[in-house]
Amino acid sequence: MLELVRSFQSPALSRVLSLPDGADAAKIREVLGPDGEDAVYLVSLTWESLGVLVFRREVTLDLVDDFFSGPLIISWQKLKVYPQEWRRILKPDTGNEWFHWLAERMVDRERSAPPVPAYIAHRDWRDGI
Repeated sequence: MLELVRSFQSPALSRVLSLPDGADAAKIREVLGPDGEDAVYLVSLTWESLGVLVFRREVTLDLVDDFFSGPLIISWQKLKVYPQEWRRILKPDTGNEWFHWLAERMVDRERSAPPVPAYIAHRDWRDGI
């Protein structure tokens, strides 16, 4: 998990989060420049990998929720058109399938139990008690 957290120490996630919701390939190139799809690919592949790990129960959904729920959901809002476009052009329905799956799991969780920020939910926590 620590390596996954480190993978977001690159500027790729912040670049993706700067996109408008529902960005297609043309909008990604317009906003992020000619190498913008590289940032999208890196972020998507990271979420894709995490989705497989959650599905195979190598990582818990609770842990993903604690670490990544906000960036994951926002990334999907920004990019959900891009994989649909990619699937239509290249024909594999499997493109970004685990990113898509994981984002939907996180959205479902937040719908059923709205997130409470850690600084509120755990404000009474004490070390060593």
